[in-house]
Parts: sequence; C-alpha cells; structure tokens
Amino acid sequence: MINTKIKNLSSRPGIYKFLDKNSKILYIGKASNLKKRVSSYFNKSVSSIKTTKMVDNISNLETIITENEEEALILENTLIKKFKPKYNILLRDDKSYPYIYIDTSHSYPSIKFYRGSKKNKKGYFFGPYTHVNHVRYMLNLLQKIFKTRSCENYFFSIRKKPCLQYQINRCTAPCVDLISQDDYQETIHNSVLFLQGKNDSLINKYDKQMMEYSDNQEYEKATIIRDKIWMIRNLTKSKNVINNQKEMDILTISSSDSIICIDVFLVRDGANLGNKTYEFSCENNSINIILNSFIKQYYFDNVPPEKILVPEKFPDLKILTNILSKKYHKSIKIIHAIRNPYLSWIRLCQTNTDDRLKLISASNNKNDYFGTISLDLNYKKKINNVICLDISHLSGSNMQGACIWYDNSGMKKENYRRYNLNNIKSSDDYAALRYVLNSRLAKLQESNNLPDLILIDGGKGQITQACTILTKLNIKNLPILGIVKGHKRKTKYDRILNSDQTDITLMLSENSMRVLQSIRDEAHRFAITGQRKKTENKQFESKLDSIPGIGKVRKLHILKYFGGIQGVLKSSLNDIAKVPGINSQLADIIYKHLHSK
Repeated sequence: MINTKIKNLSSRPGIYKFLDKNSKILYIGKASNLKKRVSSYFNKSVSSIKTTKMVDNISNLETIITENEEEALILENTLIKKFKPKYNILLRDDKSYPYIYIDTSHSYPSIKFYRGSKKNKKGYFFGPYTHVNHVRYMLNLLQKIFKTRSCENYFFSIRKKPCLQYQINRCTAPCVDLISQDDYQETIHNSVLFLQGKNDSLINKYDKQMMEYSDNQEYEKATIIRDKIWMIRNLTKSKNVINNQKEMDILTISSSDSIICIDVFLVRDGANLGNKTYEFSCENNSINIILNSFIKQYYFDNVPPEKILVPEKFPDLKILTNILSKKYHKSIKIIHAIRNPYLSWIRLCQTNTDDRLKLISASNNKNDYFGTISLDLNYKKKINNVICLDISHLSGSNMQGACIWYDNSGMKKENYRRYNLNNIKSSDDYAALRYVLNSRLAKLQESNNLPDLILIDGGKGQITQACTILTKLNIKNLPILGIVKGHKRKTKYDRILNSDQTDITLMLSENSMRVLQSIRDEAHRFAITGQRKKTENKQFESKLDSIPGIGKVRKLHILKYFGGIQGVLKSSLNDIAKVPGINSQLADIIYKHLHSK
C-alpha cells in the first residue's frame, strides 16, 4: 500500500505524515518535492538507526500539498506542535522569557518583573532575560542603586505612610510625596540608562553631581552618589561582553551519545543577558538537521533579533530567514559564522555549551552528586565530600549544633554529629558555630579525612567565623559556601556566597542550587530534631523533679531503668511500679503527674 502511494505522490511542495498500524503519527516533515523526499526514506542506503526503526513501523502515509515551500514549513511547524510525533525533534514547551518592565502609564512609574504579551502595554521593556534569577537580581540592584518603587498601583494609591521598602532604604516613598515627581522621573531616566547599558553616560552624570554636592559641602549626599558610582562600575566590569552589537542571538550545539545540548545566548543593547539551555535526547541525527528543527520551532514562538548566529549551515536557512522577516515585519539575518568577529563569538559561546553538556552529563550521573557544583565554580579539585553546619535553638535556649555529611552517593548518616552547646552564651550563634566547626574539623583533621567543601546555613558573618576556625587549625584551600535564606524564606530567592563573601548565585545552575538547598534543609532538619528532643527531655525531666517523693537518686533509677525520659513516657502504670524502690502508690502519682496536661 505504501509503495503504491509513493508512486502516485505529487512532485509539488507540501508536508507528509508517517503513521503506524494504529494510525498514530510517527513523523511529520516538509518537502519541496514530496515524491522525491518521501521515497528517500525507503532507500536501502539509509544508515540512521533511528530512521530505520521508524520506517519499520510505518503502515500508512498522508500528505498535504501546499503552494510553496514556505507555506509547507509553516504548516509543518504547526502540526509538529499539535501532534508531537515520536520521531520528530521536539522542543519542550517553555514559558515565555521574563522581562523588566517600567510602567510609564503612571506619573510615578514602577519597575517590576513581567512575563507575557507586551501588547497595549505603555512603557519600557528590557530583556528578554534567560533566567528568572537574573531578573530578580537586576530588580534588587535597581532598588539598591536608584530606590525605585516596585509596588502595585493600587497599594500606591492607598498608602498613608511609607512602607518597609522605604525603611530599609530601597525606595524614596513617592506614595507619600517624600520625593518630587521631577526628581523621581530623573531616577527613572537613570534606571533606563543603566538597563540600556549606557553606564559611562550615567557615571559621568553622577560624577558631576558628586562634585557639586562636595563643593557645596553636602558631604552626605556626595557619599550616596559615590556609592552608586562604585556599584555601577563594579557591574560594568562584566556586563558588556559583545561590543557594537545592538541585538543578536548566538546559537551553539553540542552532543554526546544520545544527549543534545543547544544554547541560545542573548545579546541586547550590547549586553550579554545570559543563555538559555535546551536539552533533549536524539539519536543518529546530524547537527544541521537538529539545528534546522530547533530554529523553526524556537523562533516561531520567540521574537528573533536582527541577527542570529549559527555554527552550521542547515537545509532551510534561506527560506526560514524569509519567513521570519515576513512574520515579524523586520529584516532578520541568519548568519553562518565562518569569519571574525562572528567566528570568535561562536567559539567563545561554544566553549560554554561544551562545558554545559559535561555539567548535564554529570547531573545525570547518580554517582556524581556534586559534579555540577564543581563545574559551575570551576574547582580544580573534584568535590567528593561535603559537610554542612546548622545551629538551632528555641528563643536562645536549648541551643544545639549539627554537622551532617554528604558524599557523591548522598547522605552519609553514620557521619552525622550533634553537639550540646550548654556552655555557649544563649543565642550567640557565632560562638556556637565556631565551637561546632572547630570540634568537627579537629577530629577529621586527626584522621586525615577532611571534606572537600564546607556549607554553612548563613551569610557573611557565618563565613567570617568559619574562616577564623580554618586559620586556627591551619587548614588551607578548603572552600566555604554560605547559603543565605531568600526573601520571606522562599527558596527561589536564596543566595550563595563563597569564601570571599562574593555573591555567586548566578554562576550556579538550577541543579547545583537544588543540591545545595537540599543539603542545607537536611542539616536544618537534623539540628532542629535534636533541639526539639532536647527541649522535650528537659521539660519532662523537670516534671520528674517536681513529683513529691522523687529525689535525685530515685530519678536516676527511673531514667536508668527505662533508658531515658522517652522510655518513661511510653511506659504503663504497671511498668513504673516494677522499678526497684517504687511502690504502686508512688507509681500512680508518677504516671498521673507525667501525663497531666
């Protein structure tokens, strides 16, 4: 039946569908010549294992003739998205990219996170950013440097007094007229310059302001401007990576066995906004075929820039260029990078993609729990063992320290340790941390079994204390990471600091963040479980002390007989009466006292 259909196929452009015996679509493709293209699948010269397997399952064939190849390509993409055939290279559905949005419809514009359609929106959009964390990071910087508002218009309209953002110096409180409209608009203008990457203009502007304040002996204001300049200069060092390119995407691809990794690097306003990684399984497909399928699906859903750099030529390069230009009503160039400067940029990005593939492979390896962290942070020494510390207390009392151990296979509970901190001043977390870390590392140092990484639940202060202990013990080249709890304790806002107290959150992949967060959470669970048990034991031990007729000697006899307070609590009245020196009357008193509310 198939052979008969192939003989009668048209030589015109169109799309073809391969179906199995259950009429399920196996593959959808497009062709400039349907007969020629479909016939090629049934040639004996086909070497691809994947294609051979697919052909063996083909029971039927359907085609749709189109006016031209462009129309066929558009239809092919639409049907692939709709039916998701097994043998097509499928781009996983993804949320739209996040943007930073300045809403100029209000007299006091807000700056906020935005995702979705930009139609009928008045204002400025900056992006797209490749990761939500990047947007959050930039919004945090904008509030630090420019003190712009982020609240919704409704809350702005009903505000009677400044909110917390004003109290922590993150907003100028325009809602209660603590800044004039003109001054606030100037702040917004400066924010726009910053987001556009025009930092030199911004710094020059601030330099003049600082000198004016200094000349007028307004030193406090001059200091504020100085701090802004310092923050902007520090950011500028790494922001502008690709010069003289207003808008550009750089695509790179790397493959290993059945794993395919494609990176899309976004350059907007001369600034590298990061990259988005797409990972999928694929067998026996050439790079240009994979690239062809990916680009068609990706840019039909994401607005392309003026230039798209690709590492390889692919079959539909010219036709896709025409389609995208028509679709988005602008000139779009897809450039096969074979000469500088395009070739240099491709090579730079390709290095990142190759490393990313190694990272993905490592994360898929169950025997390499820390592989992604080592790669993300470019550690020379491979991480095999990690200890994590946590301090727990109840309003400063019953303080308990915990130190847990992870190796490449996960938890190593036999190496977990708890520390009673009765001699530490109440709520002195720093002293508690120093004691726990010193105790644990000293033991490990003796046995020549030091970890490869220390993880601490805390920020700059905790890292400083840990560094003090390492110096005291003469331990060198042992990295420390501090994990700072995010806003409102939301894990998506968690930050990671290194031994130098530098924020390295954006250097870490999602997998690395998940690993570090899971270790931190386990340390907290272990610490708080011990702290709660300690608290309960003290409470019930004090109950024993308050029972008439129970002195220190009888108390010790009871605890020794049952193996501790938990054993006493689980015991029946008859069990208590069996304790030497405890008669039935006293047993009754003890039982009722311990189980009274």
